[in-house]
Amino acid sequence: MSTATITMPNDTANDLPPGCESILLGFAKGDCQGQMVWLDLADSGQNKIVLLSQTPVTKMPALSPAENQLQVITVTQAPSGNQDLVQRLQLQFESQSNQASHAAGSLVKSALLTLQGAQILWRPSQMIVFAPLQRMQSICHAIVEASFYEFELRSIEKSLDAAWENVQADSPLAFEFNERAIPRREELSTRFQSVLSLRTRFARLAPQVLVPHIYPPTLASQIAERLRERTRMPERLELVEGKLEAQERIYEMCSNRVSEFMVARTGHHLEWAIIILLLAQTVLIVIEYLSSASA
Repeated sequence: MSTATITMPNDTANDLPPGCESILLGFAKGDCQGQMVWLDLADSGQNKIVLLSQTPVTKMPALSPAENQLQVITVTQAPSGNQDLVQRLQLQFESQSNQASHAAGSLVKSALLTLQGAQILWRPSQMIVFAPLQRMQSICHAIVEASFYEFELRSIEKSLDAAWENVQADSPLAFEFNERAIPRREELSTRFQSVLSLRTRFARLAPQVLVPHIYPPTLASQIAERLRERTRMPERLELVEGKLEAQERIYEMCSNRVSEFMVARTGHHLEWAIIILLLAQTVLIVIEYLSSASA
């Protein structure tokens, strides 16, 4: 009689070392509405990172479903003693589905950054930081700040790619605008304003992505530079600029056609009004002449 061996699921695959914390952060602009500011980016967009929760963890938590949130897991141990854990988690990062990693232009599912005794396992919306306790805060601030700008770039990419269908439908109006297209004026105006809003966000983001290297380099600056390189942010920024220019040009031409048509239409209405007034005046003169002649 043969016996079958049943392998039980390994519940320890997601175990984390003792003393780990999960920090859930949110991205906010301007007024934080009473939320605790974890990091003020002090940029032109008044962007801030707010603390949503901070709890101890013993197992690898699931991804946060919200796109504008970032989960940071801190491991206050030297990465050299956790190489097996790092490799296992990296395999999980690569294999698990992550909606943020499928966004337009997001070419990297995960990245492993190693420098100066610290190791960061990064993917959109989630990261694990292995570092000594005395360096943990500065490292977390640096990687979270860089992650915010990557998130902002990914958000612009997603908005631009989602707009191509509308751009294609609106592009004929850049050549000719007629009476039947008048009900679409407000729709075109809204889409043009959306493109201009993306242009403003892009203008604020570009200096943060194309920031020159700091000399002498610091750990924080090296982390930010490494993440920008691994996620190809400068190259993606160039692609975004090209998409913005194309969409902006199309809606600018649509705006010109609409303005020209409405001015011409108003002029035609005025011309007809003048013609009708002249005809009415002529009729009155004829009637007055006939009445005076019959008298």
